[in-house]
Amino acid sequence: MAQNEERIQRQYEDAKAVYAGFGVDTDEALAEFRRIPLSLHCWQGDDVKGFEDVGDVASQNLVTGQYPGAARNGDELRADMDMAFRLSPCRHRVNLHSMYAEPKTPTPRNKLTTEDFRRWIEWAKANGYGLDFNASFFTHPMMADGFSLASRRREVRDYWVEAGKGAREIAADMGREMGTPCINNIWVPDGLKDMPANRLLYREHLRESLDRIFEKQLDRSLMRDVLEGKVFGIGTESFTVGSHEFYLAYAAGHHVGICMDTGHYHPTENVADKLSAVVPLIDDVLLHISRGLRWDSDHVLIQGDDLSALMQEMKRGGFFHQVGMGLDYFDASINRVAAWVIGLRAAGKAMLTALLEPSALLEQAEADGDFTARLALTEEFKNLPANAVWEYLCLQEGVPVGTDWLTVLRRYEQDVQSKRR
Repeated sequence: MAQNEERIQRQYEDAKAVYAGFGVDTDEALAEFRRIPLSLHCWQGDDVKGFEDVGDVASQNLVTGQYPGAARNGDELRADMDMAFRLSPCRHRVNLHSMYAEPKTPTPRNKLTTEDFRRWIEWAKANGYGLDFNASFFTHPMMADGFSLASRRREVRDYWVEAGKGAREIAADMGREMGTPCINNIWVPDGLKDMPANRLLYREHLRESLDRIFEKQLDRSLMRDVLEGKVFGIGTESFTVGSHEFYLAYAAGHHVGICMDTGHYHPTENVADKLSAVVPLIDDVLLHISRGLRWDSDHVLIQGDDLSALMQEMKRGGFFHQVGMGLDYFDASINRVAAWVIGLRAAGKAMLTALLEPSALLEQAEADGDFTARLALTEEFKNLPANAVWEYLCLQEGVPVGTDWLTVLRRYEQDVQSKRR
C-alpha cells in the first residue's frame, strides 16, 4: 500500500474511534452516503445555451465570464460530465433541460419526444446515472416580452403548455427506462421589471396553464412534478409571477411538489429552516443547491454555514430519502468542469459531515432542557475529524484525494477542452 494510502487508512481508523466515542458508526454513515443521489445540472457545461438554433433571442439567464473550452455539443457535454463524475465520490444523477435535445431533424421545443433524448438515455443507462428533467421555458422566440405560461397572448401560452405536457411524458419515459423516478421541474422566468397594473391577471394565466399541463395523471413511480419559485430575477425585479407563495399554495392544492432553490430567496432566508415546514405537507420536494450572493447570482457551490445547515437539517429530519437534491449554478469565469467538481465535492463533504454528526446527543440534551450542553456539543461537533472519513471514502471509490483532482482536470483541459475553438 502506498504511503499516502497508509496515512488515509490510519487516520480513518483514528476518526472511527473518535466518532464511536460519540455513538456514531462511520461505516454505517458511509453506507448511507452511498445510497443518497445528487443530481448534476447539465447547463453549467455550456453556459445555458443548449443545442438549438433559435436565432438571436434574449436569454433569461445571465452567465458571466469567457473561460475557454465550453462544450459545443452533446458528446462534449457528456464527456465533461463523465470527467466531473470521475472526480466525485457521490452517487450521481443528471439533470437535463429540454433545450439539450438531440433530434435527428430540427424539432420545435413543444414537439420534442423521448426519442430526441435517446443518446442521453443510453449514456445514462450505460453509466448507472439517474435522470431528471426540465422543460426550458426561456431563450426562445416564443417568449413574448419575457413571458411563457403567464403570457397575455393565448397562442404563447398554448405553445408552452404543449411543451410542458410533452416534458412530463418524456420524464415518465426516462423514469421507466432508468428504473428510478425522474423529477420533472417547472421554472418560468415570467415577470416584469417595473410595477404591474394587474398582478392577478398574470397569476390567473399561470394557474390555468399549469392546470392544463397537469390534466393527465402520470405514474408517480416513474416521474414527480415540482414547481420552482423565485423572489426576483434580472429584468423582473418588481414582479415574479411564479413566486414561492404562489407555487406553495398551488402545490398543496393540486398534489404536486415544489423545488426550493437556495439562491431564489431573500438573503436573510434560510432554506434549512423551511424543510420541516414543507416536507411533511407537500407531496414532493426538490432542492436546487446554489450559492446566491446578494441576488440569484448562481455562484459555484462551496462549503459554508448555509450548506452545512441545509445538510444537517436533511439528516436530523430524516429527509435524505424524501427530498431530491441537485446542483444549480453556472459560472463561465473558471473551468466549467472544475465548477461542477467543486460543487459536487462541497455538497458531498457537507452531506457526509451531517451523516456523521452525533445528532442523538443534541436531541437528548434538548429533551432534557440542557441547552448549555446542546450549544457546547454543537460547537465541539464542528471539529470532529470528518475530513479523514471523506478522504477514506474517496480512496475507497477510486477518486482523487485532496487537491489531486486538480492535476487530473488540468490534464483533461490541456488534452481535450483546449482543442475546442
